Amino acid sequence: MNWKTSVFLVLFAGLLIFLTFNRHKHSKKGYFNYQSEIWADKAGYNVYLPATFIYNFDASAFPDSLDSRTGDGFKLNKKTKIVYTKYTYGVALMQAPFFLFAYWYSNLMGAESTGYEPIYHAIINLSAVFYLVFGLFFLFKFLSFQYSWRTAFFSTAIIFLGTNLYYYAIDDTGMSHVYSFFLFSAFLFISRKTDFLKDLKLINLISISIISSIILLIRPTGAMFLLVFFFLDLNQRNHILERVRRLGNIRATSVFLSIFALIWLPQLLYWKYSTGDFLSYSYGGEGFNFLSPKLGYTWFSPINGLFLYTPLYLLILFGMVRMIHNQVTNGWLILTSFFAISFVFSSWWDWSFGCSFGARSFVEYLSLFVLPVAYTLSQCTKLRLYKKVLIGTLILGFVAFNLKVTYTYDSCFFGTDAWDWSEYLSLISSPTK
Repeated sequence: MNWKTSVFLVLFAGLLIFLTFNRHKHSKKGYFNYQSEIWADKAGYNVYLPATFIYNFDASAFPDSLDSRTGDGFKLNKKTKIVYTKYTYGVALMQAPFFLFAYWYSNLMGAESTGYEPIYHAIINLSAVFYLVFGLFFLFKFLSFQYSWRTAFFSTAIIFLGTNLYYYAIDDTGMSHVYSFFLFSAFLFISRKTDFLKDLKLINLISISIISSIILLIRPTGAMFLLVFFFLDLNQRNHILERVRRLGNIRATSVFLSIFALIWLPQLLYWKYSTGDFLSYSYGGEGFNFLSPKLGYTWFSPINGLFLYTPLYLLILFGMVRMIHNQVTNGWLILTSFFAISFVFSSWWDWSFGCSFGARSFVEYLSLFVLPVAYTLSQCTKLRLYKKVLIGTLILGFVAFNLKVTYTYDSCFFGTDAWDWSEYLSLISSPTK
């Protein structure tokens, strides 16, 4: 990384820090509400950190009613002393360095440290910015192996500014998506840089195994990304067997399983502590209904519909079709993966994924869906001027729409049963906040 890139990243990170802290003004709203960095799902992800480093997983040592005050993302059983959360510890693992800094600083200043003071909220914003910046950097570097730096840069910028990745990196910083996006992008960059599927050096194998294990730890559906990667850049069918042989050899399998077991061991121990079993499906009655997917709702519902809240996906789909038409490698793979991912997420019991901005389940997969965007931009140099202007205008319109709705959205759809087209139209026509 040269000094110009370093300066740019520092300045970019500074701008993002300003934006996220500007969005998280707690002076009037306080810290215990749905706009907080530690609330509901976000509190459930984060609770591993204070439980480990401050309370020794003793629920009776937590401040009274802290679970309800943070949106019931976790439960504190004062009688059994068990801290219960249905979420895995992957997000907490990635937030841990920032949490420990806040813990160290609080102790240094002699301040109270319950794990829920303002500094612990603020540090989550810094954590999200950190992973976003490096996620975008890795994505840019990944694209640069195939496209010019201009195409890679603008493709990365469009994906960030034109989708709800922006929202989950600036507004809802405690959710899992920006962390998964970083991992997906880092995985693609490292695999492309090291030609991982051909060169199984130990350091490369360890790096990919660590990233893969954390991807699955944060969200097991991340296995879909790993499956797509296996077929990425595949030109001939006989290469499939070659990849199976390389990845399935004793050395590669042993390293991956060892690292996977090491990273997942704390989760198994937590489940044993909280449920009595090493393996536990903590989501209870929540699950997938693959016989009744809600594809239409997932794509077009006024409640978080993919295309209604992120119309940039129209350009992404256009790019997929163009790749297939021009017989470009990965065209069919990306299109197939889009439909497969849509099918899986639309089969979840809550296809809208609750209190979210747009189809949040797709955010991390933008590291794959950026490829059709990059291909479309790379082809623009061959187009006539009026077509370039048309595509540029559409992209700017998609970006403007995303940012406008982001700054209009109030962080949660309360009472989604009542959220209809009139509410959606009101949202997109209301002034920004």
